[in-house]
Amino acid sequence: MKITVILLCLISVLLPFYRLGSFTLFDVDEAVFAAATKEMYEGGDWLTPSFNGNIRYDKPILIYWLMGLSYRIFGINETGARMPSAAAALLLGASVFFFMRRSAGETEATHAVVSMMLSLYIFAYSRAAVTDMTLTLFISLSLMSFYLFLCDPKKKMYIYGFYLFSALAFLTKGLIGILFPFGIAGLYLLMTEGWPGIKRLFSCKGVSLFILISFPWYLLQLYLHGTDFIDQFFLKHHFRRFTGVISGHRGPFYYFIPVLLAGMFPWIAYLPAGIRRSLRQDNRLGLFSLVWFSAVFIFFSFSTTKLPNYILPAIPAVSILISKGMSGNDRWKRFAGLFIGIMGISLAAGLLLAGNLMMKSGDMSTDWMPYAAGILAALSVPGIYAFFSGRDAAYAMSFVMLVFFLFLSHTALPLANNYLQGTLHSYSLYARDRLPAGERLMTFGINNPSIVFYSGHRVEQINGKEALQRDVPEGKQSMAISKTKDASDLERLGFAVVDSDSRYALLERRNNAAGQAGTGLK
Repeated sequence: MKITVILLCLISVLLPFYRLGSFTLFDVDEAVFAAATKEMYEGGDWLTPSFNGNIRYDKPILIYWLMGLSYRIFGINETGARMPSAAAALLLGASVFFFMRRSAGETEATHAVVSMMLSLYIFAYSRAAVTDMTLTLFISLSLMSFYLFLCDPKKKMYIYGFYLFSALAFLTKGLIGILFPFGIAGLYLLMTEGWPGIKRLFSCKGVSLFILISFPWYLLQLYLHGTDFIDQFFLKHHFRRFTGVISGHRGPFYYFIPVLLAGMFPWIAYLPAGIRRSLRQDNRLGLFSLVWFSAVFIFFSFSTTKLPNYILPAIPAVSILISKGMSGNDRWKRFAGLFIGIMGISLAAGLLLAGNLMMKSGDMSTDWMPYAAGILAALSVPGIYAFFSGRDAAYAMSFVMLVFFLFLSHTALPLANNYLQGTLHSYSLYARDRLPAGERLMTFGINNPSIVFYSGHRVEQINGKEALQRDVPEGKQSMAISKTKDASDLERLGFAVVDSDSRYALLERRNNAAGQAGTGLK
């Protein structure tokens, strides 16, 4: 293997660790997982997750265990919260490489890993303290094990691996961990071997392994919490999330098309060529990847609640298909280069235009945008070269994308984080240092779990003026965080503004000086 290929793959899989803990937790999902794990870690209840003192049924237990272990090693901080996702991304990249090298050769293995790891999808979720990267790893390992079993049925360890990783996926995000591995494997067998082939999916020892690993926690939760666990975990966060809208995350049927185009740019340009090659009868791996990708994509397209992370388990399959397109040598591949060239220039121009608009608003620094636009414009050069020459420009594109993501990590991401989270972070630390132990911090009209994580206090959420009048005792010492436009409602109850900016306000009320002006943040 060439040293350049080794370095490219190594840098790609190590990228998620770069500046992993250099910015604070984002609301909402990152912060709520980190705070719930902190509560579990400090409270000692390792069986039932809770957030802000309330049982949290949103996700199964495995992600909390992994984050808790990370806290023990790295501390209760941003690095500790995000390390499971970064480690999962590293393992996913390595697994895809070795799987592809065995199944399709070194060239396609390199293309698959680079297109996956140097994509916005993996860049975002490999450094986020959420379940999705871990889920993607387990579903991918499960399906890759199944494919290897089909290639070599005598090696039973592969079918056991299929059940093992499916069980871990089930413990990571619930029924999706069963539906996708078994549904995709069954659909592929049905397409290639008909109904008689379905029996190859089942193994008594594999089923026993699945039950032994995944069932104890579910049975224990059913014993401890009864029908409440069924209603909240299975009915609300599985079926109602699919058929209804949860937390306002509605999207049209075509929602994931632009999401996929943006999340896998520029490599998505090679997907049509990869699908075309995969539909050929002799391309078994390509067909398997196409079934894998299509099943996840179509399933969530029918879901009423939609978020970009939903189709993350399909991204490894997309990367395999892209590697098929990049490894071809036809006009489809050449037109992919033209598409990248045009889009690189277009995105650069769009970013400059957006920067001018943001500069007028003055809310966030835009100094980084011309540099990002320049990098995207540089991406068009290897694209146009590939179109006119017919040669492979993957390594040049990889280098440009690596520079782009290093730039985002070092400059754009911290700026965005400071704009979105900086004020809340400083207010939370103020409450941590000034609010007496055992006192509750109040929030009015906002839902930001990062306040719970950084303040170290239970947070009482008040929504609406009626609830404010009803639930806030007069004269009692307390501290509150609200939107700046709502601060006047709290001032009428004797709170004084300690600090504020264009978005948020920190207020405090003392026992002996209701309405006294605050002293400001130190």
